[in-house]
Amino acid sequence: MKRRFRCPVQTKKEFVVEVLSGYRVEAVARQHGLSPKTLGNWVRQYQDEVDELMVKKQNETKQIKQDAAQFQDLQKKYEDAVKLLGEKELEIHMLRDLVKKKYPDWK
Repeated sequence: MKRRFRCPVQTKKEFVVEVLSGYRVEAVARQHGLSPKTLGNWVRQYQDEVDELMVKKQNETKQIKQDAAQFQDLQKKYEDAVKLLGEKELEIHMLRDLVKKKYPDWK
């Protein structure tokens, strides 16, 4: 009697995601040691559920990219602000030195 391969549902869905993302059923089946027919059945069985998960992942990926772009913009603004602050502090220091030279008794 042939031994049956028991696989958790989450793992099955991961294999289905691979197939739906563009890989051939035969290639994915061979890579994971499965029968192409079994994997094809899983694809038909879990396709609707996995499609929803793939859409959610795509939305999350878009959100992450937007957040990364926003973070880079904020980081650039912060660096500009720090640079400006440094310039202002330098300017204040130079002006104080000039005042001290002209009025040595001034604190």
